Amino acid sequence: MFDPSQLTLGQVSGTLRDFTVVGVLLTIAWKSRGVYETVKAFFERLTKFMVTMEADSAFVRDGMKTLLSNHLTHIEADLRKMTHRQVRATDAEQTQYEADDQSGN
Repeated sequence: MFDPSQLTLGQVSGTLRDFTVVGVLLTIAWKSRGVYETVKAFFERLTKFMVTMEADSAFVRDGMKTLLSNHLTHIEADLRKMTHRQVRATDAEQTQYEADDQSGN
């Protein structure tokens, strides 16, 4: 039979320590399972997305058509504007920049 009067303080503290260790291990396992499920779901969604995109070649064709006909035109126009605004260094300034680079300034 169980007799509480024969328990020592060492036995009680040891039992509490054991339960604490088991509780911490269970908590870590539970939290790790949650992280694993999140990562697993992300890769499943990613795989499904990639399969859909590869299977739907019309979507890829239309997307590239939009990119080339619309966005690329705007990018090229912006680059032309930036080129016209660019300030060129004079020959004297360029020589000074090169001399500074060589001297380590």
